Amino acid sequence: MNILELCLSPGLGGLELYVFRSAQALAENNHVLAVLNTAGKLTDYFNAHSDIEASYLEKSSKVLPLFNARKLAAIIDRNEIDVIHMHWGNDLALAALAKKLSRGKPALVYTRQMKITRYKTDFYHRLLYDQMDLMLTITRQLEKEARTFIPGRDDRITTLYYGVNAPAEFLSHDEIRHQRSELGFNDDDFVTGLLGRLEKGKGQHLLIEALAMARRDGLEPKALIVGHEMNPGYRSELLQQARTLDVDSNIVFMDFVPEPQKVMQLCDCIALTSREETFGLVLPEAMRCGIAVIGSNKGGVPEIITHKKTGLLFESWNSASLYKQIHRLYTDADFRKALAANGKIDADSRFNTEDHFSSLERHLIDAAH
Repeated sequence: MNILELCLSPGLGGLELYVFRSAQALAENNHVLAVLNTAGKLTDYFNAHSDIEASYLEKSSKVLPLFNARKLAAIIDRNEIDVIHMHWGNDLALAALAKKLSRGKPALVYTRQMKITRYKTDFYHRLLYDQMDLMLTITRQLEKEARTFIPGRDDRITTLYYGVNAPAEFLSHDEIRHQRSELGFNDDDFVTGLLGRLEKGKGQHLLIEALAMARRDGLEPKALIVGHEMNPGYRSELLQQARTLDVDSNIVFMDFVPEPQKVMQLCDCIALTSREETFGLVLPEAMRCGIAVIGSNKGGVPEIITHKKTGLLFESWNSASLYKQIHRLYTDADFRKALAANGKIDADSRFNTEDHFSSLERHLIDAAH
């Protein structure tokens, strides 16, 4: 089967890396062509890490990308494409119009990773979604939104959870102890890890407030906050907050790390403190490491965590609720270990990378026939 992976997004985040992972996995059994943004960061990533064939287009108008659509239609016909697999919402008009203009009329499959917040029932959007053969949503919550805001397409919308890799290696106890020591943590410290971009919406400030609540109770949990700043100076704001609350000595900051699952293994639990995540990839990544997880009770996170069985949920944007869950794991090691073990079993089963891409391939084949 000839598959076209389409993404003209200029950035390089979870969505764009999923495009890369999809292309790599699908190329094992199919011919895959990537169509990317000439000036996009994903283009550089493909060139550095893959030998998959690629074509390039400049970012175009998302409303009426006629010029790019003609180019894309030519690429489709020249390569006898059976299915277009697209990811970035701004590419929908381009993909739909290119399909319409092409001779081959390939299937159009849209992996939707972002929230849907308004109805798509106007004439323009009906034209676009008429060209869509299948929408794959990454959570059932997102599937529900799609069915609500894109009525009349129920038979073309279904959920396919992300797959995440198992850790490339599991660190030994000695390796964990050594690396924790290098960061300034003692062997018996309780460390909550928080991995993600440093920005207000990710909620790092909630973890700092939770540490302050713990200190008032005479407890000294530690935190490892990992991620790069979206806006320069935000790490300094978080450090100032920690100093004001007198918990700065309990927090270690690290910049972005390329292998997050190694860092996760240095922690006793991993928290996802965002106000709302459509999925929350860091959670199944940590679960597959055998680390206990805490996430907010909003968005797609409750589909990943079964409260008190495979992880803990706290009230979104509520630092007192977050502290309550950290306190539970801090004071009950047996419960934390059981939670981590159950979470690993669940994540290994439901969020397995190989199973995910096998399912994706089947969906693409079905759509193309």
